[in-house]
Amino acid sequence: MSAAQGYLLDTNIVLHATREKSPVSLAVDAQFQLRSSPFRPTICEVTVAELWAFAQSWGVKRKELLKQTIGDLLVLPISDSRIHLRWAELYSFARANGMAIQHDHNDVWIAAVAHLTGLKLISTDGAAFFPLRRTPWVDVAVLDPKTGIIVP
Repeated sequence: MSAAQGYLLDTNIVLHATREKSPVSLAVDAQFQLRSSPFRPTICEVTVAELWAFAQSWGVKRKELLKQTIGDLLVLPISDSRIHLRWAELYSFARANGMAIQHDHNDVWIAAVAHLTGLKLISTDGAAFFPLRRTPWVDVAVLDPKTGIIVP
């Protein structure tokens, strides 16, 4: 992958970054060179809320790591009306085509942000995003949830 590409990280990718020695996190860094990219890795503000929801049962150390990780990322808001329109269009498209993403509104927000910004989405959520790889909706790299290697 090119270090000159901008990336939007799905919630599951950031979760792996909060796990010590996560093979997925190491694989993401190796494949996408996020640390050496001229672009800051990006997340959607919906991801921030999801992350803090997961963190409710975590210890202080991991919560501090999450806070630091979020601080290192560029957080994009979803308040832009163009994102709202893309969300509605993508949700309607997914629903009409029986796609799993229709059942997770947060994933629809994340995909809408990726679509509008032109950032490549990185996710381990194959059920939600794999069907979108063959559509103009989102440029997504779906990774194996155990290894972090790109699923062809």
